[in-house]
Amino acid sequence: MLDSETSLNRDRTCHSNETEVPRRVAVLGGDGFLGSYFVEQLVALGHEVTVLDRFRGGKAKNLAALRGRCRWLSGDAGDERLAAQALEGQDIAAVFISASTPLTAWRAPLGVIEDELPLTVRLFDLCARLGVRKVIFASSGGTIYGPQPGRLDENALPRPNNPHGIAKLTEEHFLRYYAAAAGLAADSYRIGNLYGPRQRLERGQGVIAAWIGRIQAGLPVDVYGDEHCVRDYIYAEDAARLMTHSLRDMQSDGIYNLGTGRGTSILELLEIFRSVSGRPFAQRLHPRRPSDNISSVLDSSRLLRHYPGFVFRSLRDGVARCFAWAEQERAR
Repeated sequence: MLDSETSLNRDRTCHSNETEVPRRVAVLGGDGFLGSYFVEQLVALGHEVTVLDRFRGGKAKNLAALRGRCRWLSGDAGDERLAAQALEGQDIAAVFISASTPLTAWRAPLGVIEDELPLTVRLFDLCARLGVRKVIFASSGGTIYGPQPGRLDENALPRPNNPHGIAKLTEEHFLRYYAAAAGLAADSYRIGNLYGPRQRLERGQGVIAAWIGRIQAGLPVDVYGDEHCVRDYIYAEDAARLMTHSLRDMQSDGIYNLGTGRGTSILELLEIFRSVSGRPFAQRLHPRRPSDNISSVLDSSRLLRHYPGFVFRSLRDGVARCFAWAEQERAR
């Protein structure tokens, strides 16, 4: 796995072995953070895309530039009638709906049981009933494996101790059930610590977005942990690009880790922020939170063998792009 400071000059398209067959793809949560990048990839590859999202006030947060190039349905994915309208006649459904974050799930685990699981399983069930051929599921590599050291591949035994990871693993098992019972093909992507432009600065999911939001507000950043707290940070556009693997073969299915394979400690991340932020800021040091794993680094060799030569955007460059995007948003 590669990570280079010269990433701006690399060929990021990796068109080899791409399918030439256009698919009909419903993306549930397609105007969200990762979902919007996935929609952009699909449109660029020539697929016919339906996006179901809330589109509050009829406006897109992230997909305004694609209006007219894909079908939009506005509303809640929990509305079975609307979800059925989105899924009817589709080859593939990509599920980016999530009602929790690791921190909110830790604080309110019953919400995961009452909201997260029922919604996702109902969507899987609806896909099966409506004859969708394949489901793409955005799972969590950062929480499913639990407190295990080292770089983990898909053969590592999942040991989630955060309700968010417990829910994602349960959803994966339900997806495997529908694959067996209804003949669905299914790909689950266990994604590392996503970051990038479009991540909401105020939501509290993603340390990079949270820190940028606090720096913009003139507040100190909260640093939880020390040099032993290591994460695998993956740029959202890279993750979306690699997830298009699922469209190459409609029959194959599997579980794929989706990370760079490179760990960065929270203190190393702090130094990157100091070098690219362009302004001074203070920090407050705290012990690691119980909801956080000590280490989370993913071996994505299973997926990357389909993308020989793929180069991940460097963390330094990615953080700089996040700052630039946040400044543009602030100036609007």
